Parts: sequence; structure tokens; C-alpha cells
Amino acid sequence: MTSPTTRKLAAAALAAVGVIHLVLSPEYLSEQAYIGVLFIAGGLFLCALAVALWRADNVPSWLLGALTMAGMGIGFVLSRTTGLPGLHESEWELSGLVSLVLEAGFIAAAIPALLPARPAAPATTFADDDPRFSREPAARSRAARRREADVSA
Repeated sequence: MTSPTTRKLAAAALAAVGVIHLVLSPEYLSEQAYIGVLFIAGGLFLCALAVALWRADNVPSWLLGALTMAGMGIGFVLSRTTGLPGLHESEWELSGLVSLVLEAGFIAAAIPALLPARPAAPATTFADDDPRFSREPAARSRAARRREADVSA
């Protein structure tokens, strides 16, 4: 279970990256059609995931969001280094760097959200270790033990 604040910040990161891709899609449609189509599909998908994650903490939204954000980040880096089929950019635009930061932040938040929940450890206090504060029936006092010893002797 993720805190509502973390979940909503992660949903905002999804939405921001989705909107960035939607805004940039016309430019990439004119450069390389398949990249533009991927920008539109990815942007719409991230916006839908953002709404789902904003409403409820669910594993599919975290998992699909992390995979999509990782794929988009890898695609950005590849397009600037080795290049993609029909596309090799040389500039590291600010919008791409902002997206990379948001993608990394989302993935960092998704990792604990996707890990299985650990059982809560029972709360212990100092008093639990001290026999004077035991909840067990009180031990017989030294005087009571002496009286019993005197009677039996």
C-alpha cells in the first residue's frame, strides 16, 4: 500500500509525461510517422493510467506505468545515441530531460508499490521485556515463599 500523496504524485508524473508526448506528437509525425503515432498512443495511455492511479492504488496501473515510462525513457536515450529506425536526433531537448526525470521518479515510486507487502512486526515496548510489567499473574513474593517453607518444615 502506497501513501495517497506518493500515489497522486506518481499519477501526476504519468500525466505530465503523457501530455509532453501528446504536445510533441505533431512534430514527430512530420519527421517519422511511426514515432508520432507512438507518441500519441503512449501519451493517451499514460493519461489513462494517471486517472486510474489517481483514483485507486492498484498494481496493474503501477506495473503498466513503470513499463511504459521505462520504455519511453529507453526510447529517448536510444534516439539520441544509437538512433532509431529512420530517426537519429542529436539534441537532448529540455522536454526530453524533464520526461527522463519524471520517468525515473515514477519508476522509483513504483518499485516499493509493486513489492509484496511485508507483515507488520508486532509492536514491542521496553515494558514488554521487564518482568515487573508482565501481564502474567504476579509471581509469589519472597515472604510468601518463606512462609510456605516454614509451614512445610
